[in-house]
Amino acid sequence: MENINQEIGNRLREIRDIFHEGVKLSADQFAFILDETGDKIRNYELGRAAVSVRLLRKLHEKGINPTYLITGEGEIFAENRAGKKRKEIIKQNIEKGKLEANNKIILAVAGSIDD
Repeated sequence: MENINQEIGNRLREIRDIFHEGVKLSADQFAFILDETGDKIRNYELGRAAVSVRLLRKLHEKGINPTYLITGEGEIFAENRAGKKRKEIIKQNIEKGKLEANNKIILAVAGSIDD
């Protein structure tokens, strides 16, 4: 189970790295937005604890695909209004040169600009 928690934790860290319009947040900032504690976020990211259903629901409300977080499959952004908006904002920031394509999520979004 620990390996699965570590994999999910790694993906949660990736999400945190782009969550604020493509800009990395601290664990405490991310936790505040999600109504969690910084310690819980760090424990999730380090694989010390399993991600709660409550957090999965909160992330989905904020536009993150829970399937991506759990399995690594599918697109990172949810197919809801928040997910579409989050992706669009990141695309705009890439186009404006505000973001460098230095992580795989931003590279994936940048690659979809031509689509």
